[in-house]
Amino acid sequence: MRILAGYIIDRLIRSFLVSAVAVGALLWLMELLQIMEQGVSGAGGALLLAFEALLIVPEGLIDLLPVITVLATAAAMSGLQARNELTVMRASGLSIWRLTTIALVPGFGIALLALAALQWLTPQVHQGPERVIGAALGESGLWHPWHGLWMRQDEEFLNVQSLHLGRIPTGINLYQFGPGGDLERHVKAEQALVQANGVWQMENVSIRDYSNRGSGFIEQREQLQWDSFLGARQLELLLSPPATLPLIDLWQYVHGLKQRGQEVAEFEMVLWRRLALPLTCLGMVLAAMATAAVPLKSRAVSVRLVGALTLGLGFQLLAELVSYAALVMGWPVVPAALGPPAILAVFAWWLLSRAR
Repeated sequence: MRILAGYIIDRLIRSFLVSAVAVGALLWLMELLQIMEQGVSGAGGALLLAFEALLIVPEGLIDLLPVITVLATAAAMSGLQARNELTVMRASGLSIWRLTTIALVPGFGIALLALAALQWLTPQVHQGPERVIGAALGESGLWHPWHGLWMRQDEEFLNVQSLHLGRIPTGINLYQFGPGGDLERHVKAEQALVQANGVWQMENVSIRDYSNRGSGFIEQREQLQWDSFLGARQLELLLSPPATLPLIDLWQYVHGLKQRGQEVAEFEMVLWRRLALPLTCLGMVLAAMATAAVPLKSRAVSVRLVGALTLGLGFQLLAELVSYAALVMGWPVVPAALGPPAILAVFAWWLLSRAR
């Protein structure tokens, strides 16, 4: 039994690698074509764009992991079925449930590896100072590893020491000068929440008003709203999108937003959809086993693969639709994120029991 299990797992892992390479190459090509629409400057620029497109592939593969799982499992099992190997295994006493348990091992393991990559690998691609020192920030921006980010517009200078959890500016200093070049106001804040409209909700604020040296020279506030001069593109470069945050940081960020009473649905949806990956892959393996490991009159591998691919893409589109509808309609996030993979797993289990 151990030899058969090792043989099946080996076939499944090879199928996973082939499917991942095929899907990854397609993602890389699509991303490269999209980037090249902005223009290419010479062979060096083309190589740089190709490398930049390659950095997007790991995150894309994780997002499409359910599709890869059902495709790889169906391909491996259909190949075994076409060569009558599954028939021999089942004739020797290996039940369809035992086969499914073996098939779940690589699928579930790869889902756990994907969660580990979301925590430690993909954030390294998106985070770091290189994201905020590009030309898109303009000539008025400067980043230094010791002094943080400096930005200027007209008579205002902004200094941000660091970004907590990739999205919360901390160690904020805002210097406002008068027309004559004299410093009129210095605002120092512990941290700030950046809202969608560009307004910064500063917390634990100390205000020094140099134009008024009376009793109001130094003022302490718990909160202060500042209408930031950063543009939408600059904010996009400055802040990490929710999908690029490590899972632990995203969890802490969602918890912090809830404590402050801020809007949290978008970030919570991303978090729970990522955490639901093992459950989704489990459902995809069950569905692939129900369609590919059961003898049919037609043993055409291509028919089974098309069916598996249709199932994977259909589920992906359905999950995206449910998530979008939940955000628009204000539905509870956790049921909307966990509901589709749970329904898929139950339905696939029912199909597998009927196909026995």
